[in-house]
Order: sequence, then C-alpha cells, then structure tokens
Amino acid sequence: MNAIPPRTDEAALAARLLDAFASAGLDPAGGFTRPAWGAAESACHAILAEAGALHGLAAHADAVGNLWLAPPGLGDVPAPAAGSHLDSVPRGGNFDGAAGAVAGLILAIRAARAGLPFRAVALRGEESPWFGAPYVGTRAAFGALDATELATPRRGGGATLADCIAAVGGDPAQAGAGVPLPEILRVSAFWELHIEQGPVLIHRDLPAAAVGAVRGHLRLPAARCIGQAGHSGVVPRHLRHDPAMAVAALLMDLDDVWARQEQEGADLVVTAGVLATEADEATATRIPGEVGFALDIRSASPTTLADVERFLDARCREIGTRRGVAFDLGRAVRAAPVVLDATRAAAIADALPKPHSMPSGAGHDAAEFARRGVPAAMAFVRNANGSHNPAEAMEIPDLMAGIEAMWRAVLVVERG
Repeated sequence: MNAIPPRTDEAALAARLLDAFASAGLDPAGGFTRPAWGAAESACHAILAEAGALHGLAAHADAVGNLWLAPPGLGDVPAPAAGSHLDSVPRGGNFDGAAGAVAGLILAIRAARAGLPFRAVALRGEESPWFGAPYVGTRAAFGALDATELATPRRGGGATLADCIAAVGGDPAQAGAGVPLPEILRVSAFWELHIEQGPVLIHRDLPAAAVGAVRGHLRLPAARCIGQAGHSGVVPRHLRHDPAMAVAALLMDLDDVWARQEQEGADLVVTAGVLATEADEATATRIPGEVGFALDIRSASPTTLADVERFLDARCREIGTRRGVAFDLGRAVRAAPVVLDATRAAAIADALPKPHSMPSGAGHDAAEFARRGVPAAMAFVRNANGSHNPAEAMEIPDLMAGIEAMWRAVLVVERG
C-alpha cells in the first residue's frame, strides 16, 4: 500500500483531479459535457479510481456502473460513504458533482489513515438531461428503475439506458429488480459535498455551510389563463377579458406572499419560468386571448407548500371572476421536501468557523438516499456564477474548508 500523503498535499490532489476531469469533459462548443454512462464520465471514473489506488484504496464498479473506493480489508462491513456524481449537464461547469467526488476520495483517504471504516463513491447519471430524470445511477443502485426508464434513449446518442449500463460492464436487469445492490446495503450513512448552485454563500461571505433539507416543489409546467382577444385601442378596461393582466396580477400576489413568508422566517422561492402569449397572433396592438405560464414553487416546509397552493387556487378564482378570465393550472408536479439527518447537519455546521445551515433548492443524490431510509448529510461550498454553466467558479481553499468541516463531523458522528 502506498503511503498516504499529508493533508498539505490534499489541495494539490483536489486541483489535479478537477483539472483532469475538465480535460476529460471539455466540450469543443464551450464548457464541459460529461454524458451519463458516456465516455467522458467513464474517463473521470478511471481518473478517480487511479488516484484512489495511489493512496491504497481498491476500486470496483457495482452492477450499474457506480464506482466504489475502499481500503482492501473493508470487505462487506457496513460503513459510511461519501461522494457525488461525475456527469454534467450539456456544456455545463466543471465543479457540479465533481467537487463532491473529490471530497469523497479525500475523506476516504483520511478515514483509512485513521482506521475508520469508510468508502468513497462516484455515482452515475445524476443530471436529468441525459435520460429525462435525475439521480438515475443512485436509483438504479436501489433497483428502483422501471422498464420505461431503462428503455429511454440517451439524449443525443440513441442508445437506451439499459444499453448504456451494459456498455460499461453492468447488468441493467439489476437496475430494475426492486432490490438494492449489495454496495448500497452496506452504506450506513451518506455524506455529500456539493457546490452551492446559488449566490447565498457568496453574498454572506462564507466558504461553506451545512445543508439541513432539500426543498420540495409544487411545479405547474403548463398553466394557462384564457381570456378574450380584442383590439388594443377599442376595448375599455371594464369590458376586457385580458389574460396578460390577470397573470400579472397573480404573479404580483405571489410575490407579496413570498415577501411576507421571508419576513416571517419561512423558506420559500417562487419562479415564473414561462410567460407567453400566442406566438402566431401576438402583436403590440392585440389583447391576447390566452397566456401560457409555468410556476415553480419550492420550500423546505410541506406546510408552506400547502399554504401557497391553497392561496394560489383561491387567487385564481378571485382574479378570474374579477377580470373575466379562466385559469387552468394544468397537471401539478409535486415533490415533498426531504429533511436530511439533523445530527450530521448540526455536526457539519458546528465544525465550520462560522456555523451556518441552509436548505438546498436543487435536488441531490443525498436526498435520494434519505428518501430511501439511509441517513444523509450535505455540505455546500461557495461557488460564484451559479451552476449548470461553464462559469462555475469554486475555489480550492473553499473546497478544502468544506472537506475539513465534513471530516470533523464524520469523526464526531461516525466514531460515536
């Protein structure tokens, strides 16, 4: 077994790995593209496995292609695991997922040195663009995919998910068998570091934070407001059935609710990601007949989500009556909030120079572990310019601060 380097070399190791991941996934059109179960993602798995071997960790792939790293003598012993994913969105950034995979390796190296049973993992296919759904590698490891998902072709490639799993030496039948893989059954707790995908830590000048929960959502992707088209110059206000003004009124009311909830300390974000009049008929001189819109309402509190949904339904009825329009909110897509392990979240927060905890507005593999009964914890690391774009800008010292806090938490919680 090769000697484990001192911690002063960990930052250099992290930088080298992230540079190697960037080279493997460099997209000639800009940014970084590492398709799930694709060549670039597999190259990154090989890079991580090689780094693990240099530090005494044995690597193997499970039956769906996720990579696991552990000291050779650990065998089937249940133990915590840490890691994240190595795929990216098309033309995305280099740090989303990859930073957490690097953190998992460094934590596993430290744990091996300390004699603490621990594994690192690089998960496949977390990003949804490739097969139309997120956390595919994690859900496959739980045996939770259905036949439709396994038959879904990968974006841009044509090969089905089942074919892609088989192409990396896996067994797609196990991804849908309804039984967790042995590697998942050995995970006593899951720890994930991730870049923050928003501006909060930058705004608060904090290098890292604990994550207490992953927000749930009420999503209305195909809502409509139906009114009556007319000439803009001839219909007075009291005789109009104007869906554009009605939707504007609804959004302003939602914004007021959002502001009040924030003032009261509640967690809530509201986004209107689509606003569109009829594309073929819209002009500056026409009252639109219909407006299509989409809402994405997220909160770490199921009570807040329920309250906002009731408010939304009531306001649609009131505005519809007052303005002579009809709202059709379409099919709602709901996901419940996921509360991560409180003990582990508190341990991460307490290990930071400035303790701080926050919710995640985006989903993560850690939330999928938690949904399925595995205690899960997360840390965010400061990152400028958001994510899912080439401008992601995490700094190595911030990554190391997040790793250090997570390591101290691991020692407190997992050693008992």
